[in-house]
Amino acid sequence: MSENSPVKIRSKGWSWMPSAAALAMILAPALISTTVRADDLKAAASNYTESCANCHGKTGKGDGPKAAKLSVKVGDLTDCAKMGKVSDDVLAKVIKEGGPAANLNKAMTGFGDAYEDNDIKGLVAYIRSFCGK
Repeated sequence: MSENSPVKIRSKGWSWMPSAAALAMILAPALISTTVRADDLKAAASNYTESCANCHGKTGKGDGPKAAKLSVKVGDLTDCAKMGKVSDDVLAKVIKEGGPAANLNKAMTGFGDAYEDNDIKGLVAYIRSFCGK
């Protein structure tokens, strides 16, 4: 080719946009389902105080007023090393079905009758906040 020959160059500058938009539409529900809004977190804090704080304590250390009366030690939700090994799914299952659902403390009762799945997801997020997650 010489310097003066006309060369047709076809630009593909924006050809990726439809693919990116389609991918975003597919992934959006997954991203939405894993996040918790501030209002939901506020409701979760209230739910935690109502249902969990009696045993786990106000700040999650396992030092609630009922903890001393139990024959087994209440889980410390602020033990970040230990809590980091528990998946959100397992934590949600324990909240919903109780400790025995994950071979944990049988004194931990389930709250599946008291809370909807979204409420439980909020409780998981609130409990994770004790470790800064």
